[in-house]
Amino acid sequence: MNKPLMVLGAALAGSAILAGCSSNGSGGGSNAPDEFRVVRKAPLTIPPDYNLRPPAPGEARPQELQPADQARAALFGTDFGANATKGEVLLVKKAGGDATPPDIRAQVDYDAANLVHKGKEFSDKVMTDATPDEEDQVVIDNATGGEDVIISRKKVSTKLPGL
Repeated sequence: MNKPLMVLGAALAGSAILAGCSSNGSGGGSNAPDEFRVVRKAPLTIPPDYNLRPPAPGEARPQELQPADQARAALFGTDFGANATKGEVLLVKKAGGDATPPDIRAQVDYDAANLVHKGKEFSDKVMTDATPDEEDQVVIDNATGGEDVIISRKKVSTKLPGL
């Protein structure tokens, strides 16, 4: 009787140990950092002027590039177009390459995938419960007659199969 209890105890201890190993707390699994969002920071240096105040927490450091600028420099180099000849510069100017519209990305997104980029004002109007202006209130009163809007619901008597 002593031997089956020892086997049962060993089996329970082994299963508890194996259950502990399968948790995500060991550093693996979905808690790993996204390697595309990891950003390197410039090394700390002694400032040239000791009166210079350090940036506030959360502010960008003045000596380092933003991640988008770092990616652009890695792809195209820092002197992109610096070695262009006069003919190349003239060709780009005649083709209108120096007059790119500021919303070109939104236009390309719309043409390629029918994506529309709304401004922040649109999301603010949708998300906040702002009171309407006087002009808007006049339009609302004209449409509703100055009374509350009552939405009536039809009673549907469709029986679904199995219910």
